[in-house]
Amino acid sequence: MNGTSVENFSCVIYNISFMNCTWNVGRNAPEDTEYFLYLMYSKEEDELKCPHYIKDALGRHIACSFQDVKIVKEDVYFRVNGISNKSEIQFYDENIKLYEIEKLTPPLNISVNYSEDPPECTVRWKRPNLSHSEENIDHCFKYQINIQDKKTNANPKERSDEPIPKKEVKEPHYKIPDFNMKKKYIVKIRAKGDGCLISNTWGEWSEPIEIGNDAVPIVEIVLLLIALGTLVVALVLFFLCKRYCSVKKLFSPVPQPKNKFDDLLQLSDKDTQMEWMDLPPVKYETEEITIIEEIK
Repeated sequence: MNGTSVENFSCVIYNISFMNCTWNVGRNAPEDTEYFLYLMYSKEEDELKCPHYIKDALGRHIACSFQDVKIVKEDVYFRVNGISNKSEIQFYDENIKLYEIEKLTPPLNISVNYSEDPPECTVRWKRPNLSHSEENIDHCFKYQINIQDKKTNANPKERSDEPIPKKEVKEPHYKIPDFNMKKKYIVKIRAKGDGCLISNTWGEWSEPIEIGNDAVPIVEIVLLLIALGTLVVALVLFFLCKRYCSVKKLFSPVPQPKNKFDDLLQLSDKDTQMEWMDLPPVKYETEEITIIEEIK
């Protein structure tokens, strides 16, 4: 039946020798359909069976992975057979050039060279490794370099919806224009083939590397040093007081102001008492009064 063979068949080679092939189940294939993938490097060699399948929810094969794939110049023959208890299944076959489906690894040995006067920065690298080696193929690559401002990239409010422009170069080095030593940048690089038997699709990005100084403004440095100094002094005083001082010494009672009016009253009372004590004793004299009564 038409529509029983696999659909959207595609393969990609990663990490030099790992190949993953995927497909969709035919739109008219019965639910019990099972697919099997084979490949053959040449007519003189035997077919290779898929060593590891990936299944869907119904248990049907929808992908296959190969290891230690060797990339050759000639086409490689792929065929997917299908079987079912309900219907005959069409097979699918295709000839593929393996170097065309290879996803290149990132460029190697990325290094950065600075110069301060004038301020310049040059990024250098080496071509990615290939599963097949040929002599004098350094000229068969094109590179794309992505440079972002680290501060802007880290702040979502400063990000722009516009895509960051990527520079394309032919040589394995790039001089950053208008380089600012006080900023920090994030750099990534990837490669693709430009002629020769190399894939002409962009490969994987390299791990991001940081370049530049990301200098902090002088005012911020001064304020930070002042804050740190104040904190250190406060901690030293705290521990010294805790070690050698007591709460009573630190918080002695405040003397009350002297009331001069009370002092004067106290002094007056004291003088009065002293005068009273110094008075000589008083002698009381008795006077006898004789009353003569006249008798008539």
